[in-house]
Parts: sequence; C-alpha cells; structure tokens
Amino acid sequence: MIMSKFKDLANISFFKREYKEALLNFSLALKEKPEDKEAKIGALLADMAFEKEEEAVALFEYYEVSKSMKIENALETLEQIIDSIEYESDPLSDILSTIEERIVAIEDGILYSDFIAHVNSREDVKRALEDLMFSSKIIIYKKEDFIELIGILVDNGYRDLAFNYLESALLLYPEDNVFYDLMKKIETL
Repeated sequence: MIMSKFKDLANISFFKREYKEALLNFSLALKEKPEDKEAKIGALLADMAFEKEEEAVALFEYYEVSKSMKIENALETLEQIIDSIEYESDPLSDILSTIEERIVAIEDGILYSDFIAHVNSREDVKRALEDLMFSSKIIIYKKEDFIELIGILVDNGYRDLAFNYLESALLLYPEDNVFYDLMKKIETL
C-alpha cells in the first residue's frame, strides 16, 4: 500500500511529539482518502495525545511494531482498543498489558522489564545477557528502554550487536535523530 505524503508527514510529526501537526496531516490524508483506517486511527491517537500523551504514544508505537512484525489484524485490534477506551472504563494499562502478553506469546519472547529483572538478578551482567540475548526476542515498547538496552550492550562489549539494533531502528524511524546520534557515538568507541 502506498502511503500518502500527508500520512508520512503525520507519522514523522507524531514521533517528534508534534501532535498538532500530526493531527493536521492525518486529517489531510483523510480528506484525500476518507476510507483510510490508518489515517483515521492516527488522527484519533494524535487527538488523544493532547490529554493522554503516554497512552497515545504507547498505542501508536504498538501499532508501528505490530506492522513491522506483520502481526495479523493489528489495525483492527487497535481500533477495538481505541473504541474500548472511548466507551468503557477499563484502565488503559490493563488493555496495554493484554496486548503485551499477546505479542510476547506470538513472538516467543520476553518483555524488556523481564529482561532487566533477569540481568539484575545475575551477578555477571555479561552472562545474563548471553542467557537471553541469543535465545529470546526482547520486546521493547519504549524508546527510552531501547536506548538503555543499547547502552547495556555497548558497556558489556556487544558493540556490533548494538550497532545492528540501531540500524534496524533507523529503518523504522528514519527521522529520529537520537538513533543517528547513538550510532555516531558507537562508531567512535
């Protein structure tokens, strides 16, 4: 599916946390193609971000990760979540927790928080990394957690692995200067 220039701009704005600009561009994408579900959801999330930024960002990142992992029905699942937020009183954290559990089961991986708990429980960080890094997928939802993981990898001698993760992140988020800056920093080590 070819993405409209407005959706491209909207996604970039959303990742920069420029929600007014994202909302405008998602709206323009909808004007161009009113049946575009991605643009509709993007507009809803951009609007939600004005009042519930953390939740909106988490849902937006969930959708982007789901899309990149080619998880079936990701768009429909996100629509259901947004509907339940609007019409039910279930706390968003419960909904996000359920989503995380589904992705962990599908991907046969562990959440980043569980990975960190394992690393912290071992006396040897390098050994803890080896226990999990090469046998499990680590599922990360927050950019801050990803950046922390890069730091852990570099600090423990896994510079090449950290570099590979950053290259993958740049494919998903080509406009994110933080990842470019990290890559430059790693290159100079």
